[in-house]
Amino acid sequence: MIQKKNGIVVVGAIFVDIKGFPQDIYVPDGRNAGYIEYIHGGVARNVVEDIANLGLNSTFVSIVDNTALGEDVKQRLQNRNVNTDYMKSIENGMGHG
Repeated sequence: MIQKKNGIVVVGAIFVDIKGFPQDIYVPDGRNAGYIEYIHGGVARNVVEDIANLGLNSTFVSIVDNTALGEDVKQRLQNRNVNTDYMKSIENGMGHG
């Protein structure tokens, strides 16, 4: 019997948007207290996460940074039951915006 282990396979890139938000009025030529958010993205990454959120088996084929941020992206996908066996961690493996 053939087992459909990989389900829907998505191939593509990962991007992480790094966004800063000031606590008060933004001062363009000064210092701004506030906070930073890392938002996982990339069309393929978003699609594979959406497929998993629908309860369908999904596998992601991609590369990811060999950093804590890259591991966070991979872990989030694993938490949503995406098969990440075909993701490779390398230096500068994903885009940052």
